[in-house]
Amino acid sequence: MSPRKEQKLAEAAANYLNYQELARSASHLTSKSYANDINQFLQPLHLGKIIYQSQKWGPQKPFGPPISLELLRTLLRKAQNLWAGLSPASRNRKSACLKSFFKWLLNEEIISEDLAAQVVCPRVPVKVPHFLSLDEALALVQSLAKSEKPERDRDLALILLLYGAGLRVSEASHLKWADVDLKERLIRVNGKGGKERVVALVRLLVDALAKLQKNSLGKTRFVFGEEALDTRKAYEIVKHAGVSAQLLKPLHPHALRHSFATHLLSSGTDLRVLQELLGHESLVATQKYLHLSIESLSRTIEANHPMGSSRKIKTP
Repeated sequence: MSPRKEQKLAEAAANYLNYQELARSASHLTSKSYANDINQFLQPLHLGKIIYQSQKWGPQKPFGPPISLELLRTLLRKAQNLWAGLSPASRNRKSACLKSFFKWLLNEEIISEDLAAQVVCPRVPVKVPHFLSLDEALALVQSLAKSEKPERDRDLALILLLYGAGLRVSEASHLKWADVDLKERLIRVNGKGGKERVVALVRLLVDALAKLQKNSLGKTRFVFGEEALDTRKAYEIVKHAGVSAQLLKPLHPHALRHSFATHLLSSGTDLRVLQELLGHESLVATQKYLHLSIESLSRTIEANHPMGSSRKIKTP
């Protein structure tokens, strides 16, 4: 048996997480999610956790049992029992993590059998993401523009980056002035997996960023300060903006990104163009907005057609 096959399970798990972050360019947020799933998988062994320190993932205790197919199958059964009460989406994500981990073990010749085939990923029902109507989006922007809060310029710029440019909250929070070209009305965005894309800016967003740049924040490295804006803080800003605009449903950053996509698609934007704007790796991720557009179209016809629910034409 080669030395690679004799390594401890905790060490292999840490190496897998480092592989995801370094070789596969997974974001650190994604790696943290993977680490949480892997730690739950290893929990029955009481090895401590795989933690991030000194710029890499490593086990708290580099000991424990050697890797064997029997051990992995036992841990898999326990993990699936532990996750049985979770939502299909959560179970699917955790199962996908284990499938990826098992495939990595096989490719690294640490195990000789493809255990990934034994991991069942539950079918996740397609959920219609929450998005704002056009009137709600306008009310939100107008509410911020009229605000007298000292943070108004920051809050408006953040909202417009999410709704006016379709950025993920992490992309907006980590945006640097070096990646902003107000003259050409473009920004360079570093998305998931290190994938870079260029996004054109609407005039209102250009004006908001220009105003932000004039004050002290404009001298900082990041658009929202010397350090990147904490995503939890960004969530709070968006939530409070929704409350101030008197929106009926709680507002979160991804709802603004959904609104960006839905409104563009409803206006005739090509699905492939929308895929590039959103930075989706696969067109499948973008196609959910096609269903939203059709649903919106159906509601419009039902409300306005003479034979719709308004019953302007009565049948015998």
